[in-house]
Amino acid sequence: MTDSWTRRSFLLSAAALTLLPADPAAAAAELPDFPADVGLYRTAYRNWVGEITAAGLWACAPADGEQAVAVVNWAWHHGWRVRGRGSSHGWSPLTLTEDTPADAPVLLVDTATHLTGLALESSHAVRAGTGVTLEALLTFLEGHGLGVTAAPAPGDLTLGGALAIDAHGTAVPARGEERQPGQTYGSLSNRVLSVTAVVWDESSGAYALRTFARDETDAGALLTHLGRALVTEVVLRVGANSNLRCVSRTDIPAAELFAAPGGGGRTLASYLDEAGRVEAIWFAFTEFPWLKVWSVEPTKPLASRRVTSPYNYPFSDNVPTLVADIAGRMVSTRPGIWRPCWGTRSTTRPRSGWWRRCRPTCGGRPRTRCSI
Repeated sequence: MTDSWTRRSFLLSAAALTLLPADPAAAAAELPDFPADVGLYRTAYRNWVGEITAAGLWACAPADGEQAVAVVNWAWHHGWRVRGRGSSHGWSPLTLTEDTPADAPVLLVDTATHLTGLALESSHAVRAGTGVTLEALLTFLEGHGLGVTAAPAPGDLTLGGALAIDAHGTAVPARGEERQPGQTYGSLSNRVLSVTAVVWDESSGAYALRTFARDETDAGALLTHLGRALVTEVVLRVGANSNLRCVSRTDIPAAELFAAPGGGGRTLASYLDEAGRVEAIWFAFTEFPWLKVWSVEPTKPLASRRVTSPYNYPFSDNVPTLVADIAGRMVSTRPGIWRPCWGTRSTTRPRSGWWRRCRPTCGGRPRTRCSI
Protein backbone atom coordinates (compact mmCIF):
# COMPACT_ATOMS: atom_id res chain seq x y z
CA MET A 1 0.00 0.00 0.00
CA THR A 2 1.51 3.32 -1.08
CA ASP A 3 1.66 6.44 1.04
CA SER A 4 -1.08 8.05 -1.04
CA TRP A 5 -3.56 5.49 0.34
CA THR A 6 -3.76 7.11 3.75
CA ARG A 7 -6.04 5.99 6.55
CA ARG A 8 -7.43 9.50 6.86
CA SER A 9 -8.42 9.73 3.18
CA PHE A 10 -10.27 6.45 3.41
CA LEU A 11 -12.06 7.11 6.69
CA LEU A 12 -13.25 10.50 5.51
CA SER A 13 -15.10 8.75 2.72
CA ALA A 14 -16.08 5.62 4.65
CA ALA A 15 -19.67 6.62 5.28
CA ALA A 16 -20.25 6.84 1.54
CA LEU A 17 -18.16 3.72 0.86
CA THR A 18 -16.21 5.51 -1.84
CA LEU A 19 -14.71 3.05 -4.29
CA LEU A 20 -11.28 3.78 -5.71
CA PRO A 21 -10.21 1.89 -8.85
CA ALA A 22 -7.45 -0.63 -8.31
CA ASP A 23 -3.98 0.21 -9.53
CA PRO A 24 -3.19 -2.66 -11.94
CA ALA A 25 0.38 -3.05 -10.68
CA ALA A 26 -0.70 -3.09 -7.03
CA ALA A 27 -3.50 -5.52 -7.78
CA ALA A 28 -1.18 -7.86 -9.64
CA ALA A 29 1.31 -7.78 -6.78
CA GLU A 30 -1.15 -8.20 -3.90
CA LEU A 31 -3.83 -10.30 -5.61
CA PRO A 32 -2.04 -12.39 -8.23
CA ASP A 33 -4.22 -14.24 -10.75
CA PHE A 34 -7.40 -12.57 -9.53
CA PRO A 35 -10.32 -13.23 -11.94
CA ALA A 36 -9.87 -10.67 -14.69
CA ASP A 37 -13.58 -10.16 -15.40
CA VAL A 38 -14.51 -9.25 -11.81
CA GLY A 39 -14.42 -5.57 -10.86
CA LEU A 40 -11.72 -4.95 -8.23
CA TYR A 41 -11.13 -1.80 -6.19
CA ARG A 42 -9.93 -0.33 -2.91
CA THR A 43 -12.59 0.62 -0.42
CA ALA A 44 -13.20 2.04 3.02
CA TYR A 45 -15.45 0.29 5.49
CA ARG A 46 -17.66 1.72 8.22
CA ASN A 47 -20.37 -0.16 10.03
CA TRP A 48 -23.64 1.60 10.75
CA VAL A 49 -22.79 2.69 14.27
CA GLY A 50 -19.29 3.81 13.24
CA GLU A 51 -17.48 1.71 15.83
CA ILE A 52 -15.73 -0.47 13.24
CA THR A 53 -13.85 1.25 10.43
CA ALA A 54 -11.13 0.15 8.06
CA ALA A 55 -9.09 1.77 5.33
CA GLY A 56 -7.81 0.66 1.96
CA LEU A 57 -9.23 -2.85 1.88
CA TRP A 58 -9.63 -4.79 -1.33
CA ALA A 59 -13.19 -5.33 -2.55
CA CYS A 60 -14.88 -6.68 -5.63
CA ALA A 61 -18.33 -6.79 -7.20
CA PRO A 62 -19.14 -10.07 -8.97
CA ALA A 63 -21.70 -9.71 -11.72
CA ASP A 64 -23.41 -13.03 -10.99
CA GLY A 65 -23.17 -16.20 -8.99
CA GLU A 66 -20.55 -17.76 -11.25
CA GLN A 67 -18.22 -14.81 -10.74
CA ALA A 68 -18.82 -15.08 -7.00
CA VAL A 69 -17.68 -18.70 -7.19
CA ALA A 70 -14.55 -17.66 -9.09
CA VAL A 71 -13.74 -15.09 -6.39
CA VAL A 72 -14.22 -17.57 -3.55
CA ASN A 73 -12.07 -20.21 -5.25
CA TRP A 74 -9.36 -17.62 -5.85
CA ALA A 75 -9.46 -16.67 -2.14
CA TRP A 76 -9.27 -20.32 -1.10
CA HIS A 77 -6.22 -20.96 -3.27
CA HIS A 78 -4.44 -17.80 -2.04
CA GLY A 79 -5.22 -17.95 1.68
CA TRP A 80 -7.66 -15.04 1.77
CA ARG A 81 -10.95 -14.74 3.64
CA VAL A 82 -14.09 -13.61 1.83
CA ARG A 83 -16.72 -11.48 3.54
CA GLY A 84 -19.97 -10.46 1.91
CA ARG A 85 -20.97 -6.80 2.18
CA GLY A 86 -24.38 -5.29 1.65
CA SER A 87 -25.15 -1.90 3.21
CA SER A 88 -22.99 -2.40 6.34
CA HIS A 89 -25.99 -1.63 8.52
CA GLY A 90 -24.91 -3.37 11.70
CA TRP A 91 -23.04 -3.28 14.97
CA SER A 92 -21.46 -6.71 15.37
CA PRO A 93 -18.00 -7.64 14.03
CA LEU A 94 -19.45 -10.17 11.61
CA THR A 95 -17.90 -8.61 8.50
CA LEU A 96 -14.77 -7.06 9.99
CA THR A 97 -13.35 -6.85 13.47
CA GLU A 98 -12.01 -3.69 15.03
CA ASP A 99 -8.59 -2.50 13.88
CA THR A 100 -8.51 -4.66 10.75
CA PRO A 101 -5.38 -3.44 8.93
CA ALA A 102 -5.41 -2.44 5.28
CA ASP A 103 -3.10 -5.31 4.37
CA ALA A 104 -5.27 -7.97 6.01
CA PRO A 105 -6.05 -10.88 3.64
CA VAL A 106 -9.77 -10.07 3.71
CA LEU A 107 -11.68 -9.51 0.50
CA LEU A 108 -15.04 -7.74 0.68
CA VAL A 109 -17.58 -9.02 -1.85
CA ASP A 110 -20.12 -6.31 -2.61
CA THR A 111 -23.51 -7.79 -3.40
CA ALA A 112 -25.44 -4.53 -3.86
CA THR A 113 -23.73 -3.63 -7.14
CA HIS A 114 -24.94 -6.46 -9.37
CA LEU A 115 -26.70 -9.19 -7.37
CA THR A 116 -29.98 -7.30 -7.41
CA GLY A 117 -32.25 -9.25 -9.75
CA LEU A 118 -35.99 -9.47 -9.08
CA ALA A 119 -38.50 -11.76 -10.79
CA LEU A 120 -41.81 -13.35 -9.87
CA GLU A 121 -41.62 -17.13 -9.76
CA SER A 122 -45.36 -17.52 -9.22
CA SER A 123 -48.28 -15.66 -7.71
CA HIS A 124 -46.86 -16.45 -4.26
CA ALA A 125 -43.08 -16.48 -4.77
CA VAL A 126 -40.37 -14.01 -5.79
CA ARG A 127 -36.76 -14.69 -6.82
CA ALA A 128 -34.39 -12.02 -5.52
CA GLY A 129 -30.68 -11.35 -5.53
CA THR A 130 -29.26 -10.88 -2.07
CA GLY A 131 -27.88 -7.44 -2.93
CA VAL A 132 -31.31 -5.93 -3.58
CA THR A 133 -32.48 -3.43 -0.97
CA LEU A 134 -35.61 -4.09 1.04
CA GLU A 135 -37.20 -0.93 -0.34
CA ALA A 136 -36.58 -2.09 -3.92
CA LEU A 137 -37.94 -5.54 -3.10
CA LEU A 138 -41.09 -4.25 -1.40
CA THR A 139 -41.67 -1.67 -4.13
CA PHE A 140 -41.42 -4.42 -6.75
CA LEU A 141 -43.86 -6.59 -4.84
CA GLU A 142 -46.30 -3.74 -4.28
CA GLY A 143 -46.35 -3.14 -8.04
CA HIS A 144 -47.72 -6.66 -8.38
CA GLY A 145 -50.20 -6.38 -5.51
CA LEU A 146 -47.98 -8.45 -3.22
CA GLY A 147 -46.21 -7.92 0.09
CA VAL A 148 -44.95 -9.49 3.31
CA THR A 149 -46.44 -9.60 6.79
CA ALA A 150 -43.59 -7.69 8.43
CA ALA A 151 -40.14 -6.39 7.50
CA PRO A 152 -37.34 -4.30 9.03
CA ALA A 153 -38.09 -0.57 8.93
CA PRO A 154 -34.95 0.71 7.11
CA GLY A 155 -35.33 0.35 3.36
CA ASP A 156 -31.62 0.59 2.60
CA LEU A 157 -30.82 -2.81 4.11
CA THR A 158 -29.91 -5.48 1.62
CA LEU A 159 -32.03 -8.59 1.58
CA GLY A 160 -28.95 -10.75 2.11
CA GLY A 161 -27.92 -8.78 5.17
CA ALA A 162 -31.39 -9.00 6.71
CA LEU A 163 -31.56 -12.75 6.14
CA ALA A 164 -28.03 -13.32 7.43
CA ILE A 165 -28.93 -12.11 10.92
CA ASP A 166 -32.64 -13.08 10.97
CA ALA A 167 -33.35 -9.35 11.19
CA HIS A 168 -36.18 -8.04 13.29
CA GLY A 169 -39.39 -7.10 11.59
CA THR A 170 -41.38 -10.01 12.92
CA ALA A 171 -45.08 -10.78 13.17
CA VAL A 172 -47.22 -13.25 15.04
CA PRO A 173 -50.90 -13.86 14.35
CA ALA A 174 -53.30 -11.74 16.32
CA ARG A 175 -55.93 -13.54 18.32
CA GLY A 176 -58.40 -14.97 15.80
CA GLU A 177 -56.38 -13.87 12.75
CA GLU A 178 -56.43 -16.24 9.77
CA ARG A 179 -53.31 -16.61 7.65
CA GLN A 180 -53.85 -15.34 4.12
CA PRO A 181 -52.71 -17.32 1.04
CA GLY A 182 -48.97 -16.96 0.52
CA GLN A 183 -48.44 -15.21 3.82
CA THR A 184 -46.69 -16.46 6.93
CA TYR A 185 -45.48 -15.12 10.25
CA GLY A 186 -42.09 -14.75 11.88
CA SER A 187 -39.14 -12.97 10.28
CA LEU A 188 -38.10 -12.68 6.62
CA SER A 189 -35.93 -15.77 7.04
CA ASN A 190 -39.10 -17.77 7.61
CA ARG A 191 -40.18 -16.88 4.07
CA VAL A 192 -37.24 -18.55 2.34
CA LEU A 193 -38.33 -21.30 -0.05
CA SER A 194 -34.88 -21.90 -1.52
CA VAL A 195 -31.42 -20.42 -1.12
CA THR A 196 -28.49 -20.40 -3.56
CA ALA A 197 -25.04 -20.15 -1.99
CA VAL A 198 -21.36 -20.68 -2.70
CA VAL A 199 -20.50 -23.92 -0.89
CA TRP A 200 -17.79 -26.56 -0.90
CA ASP A 201 -18.30 -29.30 -3.49
CA GLU A 202 -16.53 -32.48 -2.46
CA SER A 203 -16.76 -34.10 -5.87
CA SER A 204 -14.90 -31.31 -7.66
CA GLY A 205 -12.64 -30.33 -4.78
CA ALA A 206 -13.64 -26.70 -5.11
CA TYR A 207 -16.36 -24.23 -4.25
CA ALA A 208 -19.48 -24.19 -6.40
CA LEU A 209 -22.99 -22.76 -6.54
CA ARG A 210 -25.70 -24.92 -5.05
CA THR A 211 -29.39 -24.31 -4.50
CA PHE A 212 -30.93 -25.71 -1.32
CA ALA A 213 -34.67 -26.25 -0.99
CA ARG A 214 -36.17 -25.18 2.31
CA ASP A 215 -36.89 -28.76 3.34
CA GLU A 216 -33.24 -29.84 2.97
CA THR A 217 -31.43 -30.26 6.26
CA ASP A 218 -28.43 -28.16 5.21
CA ALA A 219 -30.67 -25.23 4.27
CA GLY A 220 -31.17 -24.46 7.95
CA ALA A 221 -27.54 -23.36 8.30
CA LEU A 222 -28.02 -20.78 5.55
CA LEU A 223 -31.25 -19.18 6.78
CA THR A 224 -29.35 -17.24 9.47
CA HIS A 225 -25.65 -17.70 8.75
CA LEU A 226 -24.30 -14.63 10.58
CA GLY A 227 -22.04 -13.59 7.72
CA ARG A 228 -20.23 -16.91 7.42
CA ALA A 229 -21.67 -17.86 4.05
CA LEU A 230 -22.01 -16.18 0.68
CA VAL A 231 -25.62 -16.38 -0.48
CA THR A 232 -26.28 -15.03 -3.95
CA GLU A 233 -30.01 -15.57 -4.48
CA VAL A 234 -33.16 -16.64 -2.64
CA VAL A 235 -36.76 -17.44 -3.44
CA LEU A 236 -39.22 -16.01 -0.91
CA ARG A 237 -42.85 -16.78 -0.21
CA VAL A 238 -45.05 -13.68 -0.62
CA GLY A 239 -48.76 -12.96 -0.41
CA ALA A 240 -51.38 -10.40 -1.22
CA ASN A 241 -50.55 -6.90 -0.01
CA SER A 242 -52.72 -5.51 2.77
CA ASN A 243 -53.54 -2.18 4.35
CA LEU A 244 -52.28 -1.56 7.85
CA ARG A 245 -53.36 1.02 10.37
CA CYS A 246 -50.69 2.31 12.77
CA VAL A 247 -51.60 3.81 16.13
CA SER A 248 -48.69 5.60 17.78
CA ARG A 249 -48.85 6.58 21.44
CA THR A 250 -46.66 7.73 24.34
CA ASP A 251 -49.17 7.79 27.20
CA ILE A 252 -48.56 4.39 28.82
CA PRO A 253 -46.01 4.22 31.67
CA ALA A 254 -43.26 1.66 31.22
CA ALA A 255 -44.27 -0.16 34.39
CA GLU A 256 -47.74 -0.77 32.93
CA LEU A 257 -46.70 -1.46 29.34
CA PHE A 258 -44.02 -4.00 30.25
CA ALA A 259 -45.96 -5.69 33.06
CA ALA A 260 -46.25 -9.46 33.08
CA PRO A 261 -48.86 -10.92 30.71
CA GLY A 262 -52.23 -11.86 32.07
CA GLY A 263 -52.48 -9.15 34.71
CA GLY A 264 -54.76 -6.80 32.81
CA GLY A 265 -54.04 -3.21 31.79
CA ARG A 266 -52.42 -1.79 28.69
CA THR A 267 -49.59 -4.30 28.42
CA LEU A 268 -47.40 -5.12 25.47
CA ALA A 269 -48.74 -8.67 25.61
CA SER A 270 -52.32 -7.42 25.29
CA TYR A 271 -51.50 -5.33 22.22
CA LEU A 272 -49.64 -8.27 20.70
CA ASP A 273 -52.70 -10.45 21.21
CA GLU A 274 -54.90 -7.75 19.71
CA ALA A 275 -52.84 -6.91 16.60
CA GLY A 276 -49.87 -9.28 16.31
CA ARG A 277 -47.65 -6.38 15.18
CA VAL A 278 -46.20 -4.01 17.77
CA GLU A 279 -43.06 -2.02 18.43
CA ALA A 280 -41.94 -0.33 21.64
CA ILE A 281 -38.99 2.01 22.04
CA TRP A 282 -38.07 2.96 25.60
CA PHE A 283 -35.67 5.88 25.60
CA ALA A 284 -33.25 6.07 28.51
CA PHE A 285 -34.23 8.15 31.55
CA THR A 286 -37.87 8.44 30.45
CA GLU A 287 -41.10 7.08 31.90
CA PHE A 288 -43.28 6.67 28.82
CA PRO A 289 -42.10 4.41 25.97
CA TRP A 290 -43.06 5.07 22.36
CA LEU A 291 -45.52 2.35 21.33
CA LYS A 292 -46.64 1.65 17.78
CA VAL A 293 -49.38 -0.87 17.04
CA TRP A 294 -50.19 -2.04 13.51
CA SER A 295 -53.49 -3.71 12.71
CA VAL A 296 -54.84 -5.07 9.44
CA GLU A 297 -57.59 -2.75 8.19
CA PRO A 298 -59.20 -3.59 4.80
CA THR A 299 -60.85 -0.14 4.71
CA LYS A 300 -59.54 3.19 5.97
CA PRO A 301 -60.92 4.30 9.34
CA LEU A 302 -62.71 7.63 9.10
CA ALA A 303 -60.27 9.53 11.32
CA SER A 304 -57.15 8.09 9.70
CA ARG A 305 -54.92 9.56 7.02
CA ARG A 306 -53.86 7.40 4.10
CA VAL A 307 -50.15 7.25 3.26
CA THR A 308 -48.57 5.49 0.30
CA SER A 309 -44.87 6.23 0.73
CA PRO A 310 -42.26 5.10 3.25
CA TYR A 311 -40.51 6.95 6.07
CA ASN A 312 -43.35 8.84 7.66
CA TYR A 313 -41.48 9.60 10.90
CA PRO A 314 -38.87 12.06 9.59
CA PHE A 315 -37.49 12.84 13.05
CA SER A 316 -36.44 9.19 13.52
CA ASP A 317 -36.34 7.65 10.04
CA ASN A 318 -33.89 10.04 8.42
CA VAL A 319 -31.32 11.20 10.94
CA PRO A 320 -28.25 12.51 9.07
CA THR A 321 -25.00 10.70 9.86
CA LEU A 322 -23.40 13.95 11.06
CA VAL A 323 -26.22 14.58 13.54
CA ALA A 324 -26.09 11.00 14.80
CA ASP A 325 -22.32 11.20 15.25
CA ILE A 326 -22.55 14.46 17.19
CA ALA A 327 -25.27 13.04 19.42
CA GLY A 328 -23.21 9.94 20.03
CA ARG A 329 -20.20 11.97 21.12
CA MET A 330 -22.33 14.11 23.40
CA VAL A 331 -23.85 11.22 25.31
CA SER A 332 -20.59 9.27 25.51
CA THR A 333 -18.30 12.12 26.64
CA ARG A 334 -20.65 13.70 29.21
CA PRO A 335 -23.13 10.91 30.02
CA GLY A 336 -24.27 12.37 33.33
CA ILE A 337 -25.44 15.54 31.61
CA TRP A 338 -26.46 14.57 28.10
CA ARG A 339 -27.98 11.11 28.39
CA PRO A 340 -31.00 12.18 30.47
CA CYS A 341 -31.54 15.18 28.19
CA TRP A 342 -31.23 13.09 25.05
CA GLY A 343 -33.65 10.47 26.32
CA THR A 344 -36.22 13.10 27.24
CA ARG A 345 -35.82 14.87 23.92
CA SER A 346 -36.19 11.62 22.00
CA THR A 347 -39.47 10.72 23.67
CA THR A 348 -41.00 14.19 23.25
CA ARG A 349 -40.55 14.14 19.47
CA PRO A 350 -43.19 11.45 18.94
CA ARG A 351 -45.57 13.33 21.26
CA SER A 352 -45.34 16.68 19.53
CA GLY A 353 -43.72 16.22 16.15
CA TRP A 354 -46.10 13.90 14.41
CA TRP A 355 -49.29 15.59 15.50
CA ARG A 356 -48.06 18.94 14.23
CA ARG A 357 -46.21 17.84 11.15
CA CYS A 358 -47.14 14.49 9.69
CA ARG A 359 -49.32 12.42 12.02
CA PRO A 360 -48.26 8.87 12.86
CA THR A 361 -47.77 6.46 10.01
CA CYS A 362 -46.30 3.04 9.41
CA GLY A 363 -43.14 3.32 11.45
CA GLY A 364 -40.99 3.88 8.39
CA ARG A 365 -41.80 0.47 7.01
CA PRO A 366 -40.84 0.72 3.36
CA ARG A 367 -43.63 0.69 0.83
CA THR A 368 -46.29 -0.70 3.11
CA ARG A 369 -49.71 0.71 2.36
CA CYS A 370 -51.19 1.90 5.59
CA SER A 371 -53.87 4.00 7.16
CA ILE A 372 -53.32 6.03 10.26
